Amino acid sequence: MKQGFSIVLAGMLSTQLASSVLAQECVPQEVESSGSEALLPPRVDHVGVRATLLQWGMSRDDVNRIMGRPGHVDSFSGEGRDVHVLKYPAEPIATTVTVTDDKLSGVALDIAGTDDSTLPTFSRAAWLGLSRTAVRRILGTPTDDRLRDGYGMSVEQLIFAHPNLPDVSIFLIDGRVAAKKVGRSFPSDILGFALPLAPDPADNEIDDVPDWRKEHPVRVGMKASELPALFGAPKHQVNYTFKGRPATYAVYETNPGKTFSRFTFIDGVLTEFADGEATSLKPILEGH
Repeated sequence: MKQGFSIVLAGMLSTQLASSVLAQECVPQEVESSGSEALLPPRVDHVGVRATLLQWGMSRDDVNRIMGRPGHVDSFSGEGRDVHVLKYPAEPIATTVTVTDDKLSGVALDIAGTDDSTLPTFSRAAWLGLSRTAVRRILGTPTDDRLRDGYGMSVEQLIFAHPNLPDVSIFLIDGRVAAKKVGRSFPSDILGFALPLAPDPADNEIDDVPDWRKEHPVRVGMKASELPALFGAPKHQVNYTFKGRPATYAVYETNPGKTFSRFTFIDGVLTEFADGEATSLKPILEGH
């Protein structure tokens, strides 16, 4: 398993280096931040979300009991796996929960608000954290390119127009995708976002969890400093910034010799995790 992981990772990183020179760059147009489009100061709110009650490995019944009825469900099966992706867009922070073979295998909080069902399909390839070069390589030349500076950060708005589809704005902060939305308007609060409050250790009433998961409890909202104590040093780690705050994408060997899993931290808070079976190494490749 370790050897296979190393081969896949090395191949993907090699592809990254080869592709980083493919896209031509365009010169953005400076836009004055005035009136309704003035940048508001950076702000981080901490809000309570039900997702912090979800523990890795719990049953789908427990997920349903805690989260209630999902707004949307995607289901698929293959290679002996039964996967359900449950979406809760009405949560204080929109939440996606992945259940594999009736066990919770991943939770993702949409901190950037990019999981919008109204976005055209073509724009979904612009992943959070993707570099400017990679965005242009994937989506092509934008119809308009607007640049605003404020609070020590550069905010670039790439506008893409396709026939018979709504316009889409991709927002980059310091050269990385930080948000996207339908239309051409500029959100004045683009530098602000919300993180989950830390989970309460007392909220751990779930019994139907595999033994090795009980010994390694993982829940969104926990601190980045807690992971090494559970799984040792990460096998791979990418540090970047999100709206001026430190962010980390890390891969840990969570079940020795069997499973690698991924974790995303923003400002030291766990906002996403996924089992090895549900893990994609794409974020390692694209834009880093």
